Amino acid sequence: MKSQKTPQRYSFPMENGGRITEFFYEYEGERKRALVYLPRAVDLEPDERFPVFTLCHGGGGSENDFLGGIEGKTTLKSVFDHLIAEEILAPTIVVTPTYARRNSEDARFQLDAAQSLTERFWKEWKNALIPAVDAAFPTIADRDGRAFGGFSMGAEATWSALAWGGDAARYYLPMSGDFWVVSIKGGADHTSETCDRLIAAMEQNGLKPGDCEVFAATGTNDIAYSAMRPMVEELFTRAPWFGDAEKGGNLCWCVSDGAHSYEWCVDYMAQGLPRFFPGKGFHGEAIV
Repeated sequence: MKSQKTPQRYSFPMENGGRITEFFYEYEGERKRALVYLPRAVDLEPDERFPVFTLCHGGGGSENDFLGGIEGKTTLKSVFDHLIAEEILAPTIVVTPTYARRNSEDARFQLDAAQSLTERFWKEWKNALIPAVDAAFPTIADRDGRAFGGFSMGAEATWSALAWGGDAARYYLPMSGDFWVVSIKGGADHTSETCDRLIAAMEQNGLKPGDCEVFAATGTNDIAYSAMRPMVEELFTRAPWFGDAEKGGNLCWCVSDGAHSYEWCVDYMAQGLPRFFPGKGFHGEAIV
């Protein structure tokens, strides 16, 4: 499918929208920080439970990148507010953690082993972050109420979460990145083996065909396009595990004319998230 631009009005702050808060949890003796977007319905409907979208940044980034820190300096909070207010997206809690670890000596992020961090982050997500978020917020605490997505290296973390932690969430939204289980850019250089390894891990983890849905997105001017396109096209041939969403399958391939940037991810999420957690006003049609 062709990606569409998010309406410009979504970039303007909305009165009575959601809020962003800090959230801390423990993992392997380290105090980890995340940001959490809470839709307004969390405060207005205390007896309700809400789906959760975990969203991972790209290489060299942090938990602040997508939302623009606790101050909400990017447009993403406004986009979520508008999608929810217009009932395109169901009220959804969004958690932006970091897969990076802090250096105990200088408190800077360690990025030299970023690939191994994204490969392993599913363990932290599944065993520490999910239980902590479920304990702190009114979540739908089962895999049908959870989605995981990410940009660039966060997309690699997304494919890894599907492969080895897929029993924890049904929905996945990799943006501008392929699966590096064989090699970096393995989606292009080792396409068949990469897809083999993904499906084998899912099956070993107890998943069955139909147990996941994927919205994969990138741009034709994105450095990730050359690796992501052949991987997704190969996955289309891997029935019954994957099939084209436009033909009733579980894999949607969304392509823009964009480059490798967070800006384009806003469009991808505005189109992908409502497919996972639709509001009353979303029936699969384009956002206008």
